[in-house]
This record gives sequence, C-alpha cells and structure tokens, in this order.
Amino acid sequence: MRRLIALSLGVSSILLAAESNKASSIKELYFDQASLKVGTLGVGVDIEHKFDSKNGVRLNINGIKISRDDELDDIEYDLDFDLFTAGILYDYYPYETNFRFTTGLYYNKNEIEGSAMPSNAVKLGNIIYDPDEIGKLTAKIDYDNKIAPYFGIGWSSKAKNGWQFTADIGAMYTGKPRVTAEVTPGSTINALPEPIKTEAVKALNESIAKETEYIYEDVKDYKWWPVLMVGVKKKF
Repeated sequence: MRRLIALSLGVSSILLAAESNKASSIKELYFDQASLKVGTLGVGVDIEHKFDSKNGVRLNINGIKISRDDELDDIEYDLDFDLFTAGILYDYYPYETNFRFTTGLYYNKNEIEGSAMPSNAVKLGNIIYDPDEIGKLTAKIDYDNKIAPYFGIGWSSKAKNGWQFTADIGAMYTGKPRVTAEVTPGSTINALPEPIKTEAVKALNESIAKETEYIYEDVKDYKWWPVLMVGVKKKF
C-alpha cells in the first residue's frame, strides 16, 4: 500500500513539478473546466485546469446511495451501497490530443451495509438456526485504505459549442475489505431460562463470528475498485 501511494505521489509530483517550473506564479493555477459524470463511483463533479497541451490537474467529488437485495454467504440481505470519494488527479496527455493517462489519490469512504430478518432457516457459521431463533442480522463491508491510489486512462471528445463528452476508466486500490457482522437473538432464545439463555446467546455470537469469516472469504480478493465514469465537460 505504501509503495502504491509513494508511486502515485512520485509520478504526479515529478510531472507536476516539471510543469510548475514553467509557471511564472501560483496565480496561473485556476480551474476553468467542469465536468458532470456518472458511473461506478456514483454521480461526480470534476473541476480541471490544464497547464498546457500535455499536463493538467483535476479535483473531484463523487457519491451515491443505492439499495438492493443480494446474498452474502447464501443469506439474503437488504444492502445499502453508500459511496463517497474525493480525489486529486494528475492528467498527462502524451500525444497532445484528448487522450490522457491519469494518476492520483482518492479519499475513499465507500462502504456496504446490509440487514436481514430471515423468514426461513439459515446457516450461521456451522449451525442452522430457525427464523425465531434469530432477531436481526447486520453486516458491514468497508476498506483498509481511506487514502487510495488511482491509475487510469481517459478521453474527451472535441469541443462543440464549449461542450465535450468525457470518460475515465481505471482502478482505485482500496486494499483489503473489512467485514463486521452482528446478530440479535430471536424470541425463542429470549424466552429461555437462565443460564440456558446465556449459553444460547454465546453460541449465537460464536456463530456470527464464524459467519463473518465466511463473508470475508467471499470478498477478500476485491482490493481494487473499478472506475468507469462518463459525462459532459464545459470550458469556461
């Protein structure tokens, strides 16, 4: 992770520093283009400055919240995809055309939260529970890297009446997913006398801990967040 951040910062800094040497003052850095985009980061807004025909910098902010039903380890959850990122990106136009290479860093707060109240028997860990033994299941997935390196390419069409179509494709290194899950006991367990209830709750908590491990095994390889954003750009 540190090497990726260092690489991203290093490439951006070297190229940006080389460009900055051409600038007579900091006043030359102003943002004169804006984009509205939609894609795998949600809905986003970019502001952009091009130093010359080969070098540019962008700031952006993206986000959306989407709900859908899906399975985690064979259990149906109501999932909320809560996406939020903010980035600083360096664009390099090698051919002095509208094609670009991009590197930079994102503040990454993308996360997925889910809840379930099973109506059928479900397997938690290695134990099968009846619906009335379980109250509510909750799960959350977020990522190790709050500062995530980004690498990608992009393209913009020729301007027409000041407007352009623009697109970016790449990947953001989010690092390992982090999984947490909890469960509340259902009516059957709550009705048990002590100390049987305490033992049943303990067993349920052990089962959800094992279930957390199984969910992690399902998602552990998803360390890169795919980025595909398309939209329109206006020069002011």
